[in-house]
Amino acid sequence: MKRIGAVLFFLASHITGMATSQTVTVTFVANEGVLLSSRSGKVLIDALFRSYKDFVVPSDYLRQAMEAGRPPFDSVNLALATHWHGDHFEPRPVTAFLRANPGAIFLASRQVLDSLARYEPARSLPSRQLVPSTMEPGTRRRITVNGITIDVLGISHTGRNQAVQHLGYLVELDGVRLLHLGDSWVEDDTFKPFRLDTTRVDVALVPSWLLRNAKTRAVIIRDIRPRTVMAFHLGRDDEAQVTREIHEAMPSAIILSRPLQRETVVR
Repeated sequence: MKRIGAVLFFLASHITGMATSQTVTVTFVANEGVLLSSRSGKVLIDALFRSYKDFVVPSDYLRQAMEAGRPPFDSVNLALATHWHGDHFEPRPVTAFLRANPGAIFLASRQVLDSLARYEPARSLPSRQLVPSTMEPGTRRRITVNGITIDVLGISHTGRNQAVQHLGYLVELDGVRLLHLGDSWVEDDTFKPFRLDTTRVDVALVPSWLLRNAKTRAVIIRDIRPRTVMAFHLGRDDEAQVTREIHEAMPSAIILSRPLQRETVVR
């Protein structure tokens, strides 16, 4: 009887461990800034910026916690920036973060890294912490950095602004796949080269305006087929209106708007 009980305990523990290992927590920072956390690693995306006139920015407390690597921002494996705009990336906080977290890697386009290099204190950062990845629209590259596997997607910036090197990221943590679209420009054929509809996307992190527009919302549903949609990049003054419009069009969508808001994703 004791042996049977031990076997049952082992199986229960094994199953629980499996479930836990396929859980990712999305922690909202500000604007499009998020921390993705799982048992195997942490990824910070578009969170290292300080000020911007039109959109919500990280509080001083959050910014200092990120830059110093304090919980929940400790032991971050990888930091990503979708593009160089000031509500997604700033050289000073990126430099402070990398200095305080020598084991972390920062991956972004060459345009972002060139902007970082123009900030004099960043020039002393070790090259091993800086990984360039510039992609033409419609191209895709899989790479494993610091133990984290990501697909880097070349997608035009909203307004089809070709002067901006813009990236989307499909991050895989413990078998859970999360797609961060940054400020993507979405047309009928934007996602077709990536075949995301056959990839299994567990979470799509989408700027709010793409969900408010019926055409772009339909493209996301058809060509990404995400299990869960999370909306971010809301304005300072229109949060209530945007939230209402998105929930009317897509009641299941999760709105990311509160600092340190945590959403758990289980595969």
